[in-house]
Amino acid sequence: MKNSVSALFLAAALLGCGGAGGEGGEPSDISTTARGEDRLELATNPADVLPAPSASAVSCTPLCGGSCTPVQLAQATGLDKPILPVGNDVYFAGAITYEASYSYFGRVSKQGSSRVLLAQNLLRPPTFLSNATSAYAVIRYPGNSGLGHLNEIKPDGSITPVPGIDGSRSLIMPAVDATKLYALSLGDASVWSTSLSSGGAWTQSTRSIANVVARSVRVDGTSVYIVTEHVTEDQSTVWKASKQGLATPTKLVTIPGSIVSLTSDETDLYFADRTGGIFKVSKSGGAVTRLASTATNLSITVDAERYYWFNGTALTATCKNGGGSQVLATVSSPPEIIPEVIAVDGEGVYWRNSSQVWKIAK
Repeated sequence: MKNSVSALFLAAALLGCGGAGGEGGEPSDISTTARGEDRLELATNPADVLPAPSASAVSCTPLCGGSCTPVQLAQATGLDKPILPVGNDVYFAGAITYEASYSYFGRVSKQGSSRVLLAQNLLRPPTFLSNATSAYAVIRYPGNSGLGHLNEIKPDGSITPVPGIDGSRSLIMPAVDATKLYALSLGDASVWSTSLSSGGAWTQSTRSIANVVARSVRVDGTSVYIVTEHVTEDQSTVWKASKQGLATPTKLVTIPGSIVSLTSDETDLYFADRTGGIFKVSKSGGAVTRLASTATNLSITVDAERYYWFNGTALTATCKNGGGSQVLATVSSPPEIIPEVIAVDGEGVYWRNSSQVWKIAK
């Protein structure tokens, strides 16, 4: 049986999924590139994702026995926005429009029941963050929603505002580790942090970067990674800085065009550009490898064995060890590039697509 799920099958799944509301309803309808850049290495055949499985590929066996069936968990009206699996649930956010307070925040169980609208009439949809042990929802303008700027999402489904976190720094591009919340400054691409346990004043963690536009920030156990764009030179850079002291960022990699998605595992950074390239570079620097050349409107995430990418026509899982790729589902293109529309945990792969939340059990 083919690994891919046909468009006809997926359309049937859409029509047959119980509890899904019609498109265009209000949020309350939800029930309670690389062009020869130095140090850039292209794969042997960049038109392909990876070569066929080698005899040495002893792990990364096909997901769902080689034949995956996507299950619609929820109808999530409006623009596709980030999702995050936590405990027994998947959290999602969306916006009908940015012209007024029509953003919302909800969750659905991983079994596709018990859909709950947690907050609505927000000025902006929340951003979801996670570290090795905890998950959070960042809300720039919580208003009278009963939520805070930073809210811990616990495995039992409870949501607790974290006290002492204020909005004196822009929270449009945040990151989190085990002890701190980080915010990337739009004005000078500096990174600021505040304590998760006590909040309080924000402290500058990295020095400014001149003549760039800040795009995103990620953190791991030791370092901060900053994505910037130099618009006049049509190139993007990933910078690296220590989390200790007031660090000066250093260039890790520069590529032509715009980086729209950045994620990582223990040793490598994975990122995608606006023209449809997916790349990998070691956290210690060195050559950049193009992993795939694909369509635009893509997203990427990783787990221990695979990286998962969405290019507007297919959701694909590719083995890191060279064991090949598997098309998990055929999907339609979202209306805009949103890097966080794919998420993964030990139980399954989840994504937002055409205003629905989907899951494939591993």
